[in-house]
Amino acid sequence: MEKDIVSIRFSLVADEWPIDKFTEEIGIVPTEAYKIGDKYIRGTRERKRFETVWELESGIMKISYTENEEKEFFESVINPLRPHIQLINEYKEKYHLTPIFFAHYIFYWAQTPGVRLHPEIITFAHQIGAIMDVYIDNINDTKS
Repeated sequence: MEKDIVSIRFSLVADEWPIDKFTEEIGIVPTEAYKIGDKYIRGTRERKRFETVWELESGIMKISYTENEEKEFFESVINPLRPHIQLINEYKEKYHLTPIFFAHYIFYWAQTPGVRLHPEIITFAHQIGAIMDVYIDNINDTKS
């Protein structure tokens, strides 16, 4: 039987901005980074990126429904970023970046439980003006 999972991603997004310089200054290797105009393959077609993105991801984490677990999921991405609020805000202001958190929950054969955002998570998101997107999928078919 499949386990319920979550993945947390933090992205800094804008048309054009110096992601290599940012990576050097922040001292964190992104999970993924690409520039506007970079080519990539989707399916069988070659496409071009339409924005410049620097991302840090948690990877897939199994949900065990323990106390403060949601906080730990977000903190896995926030902790390396927390000492760099000023740098993130400087780049945000200078290059008109949009900081975004994406939380993607996948629940198997279950009613969707609530998702809790702790004050520390909300405070960090507020300090950098981040959007918080939460996606929830319920998978109930026997083919999964």
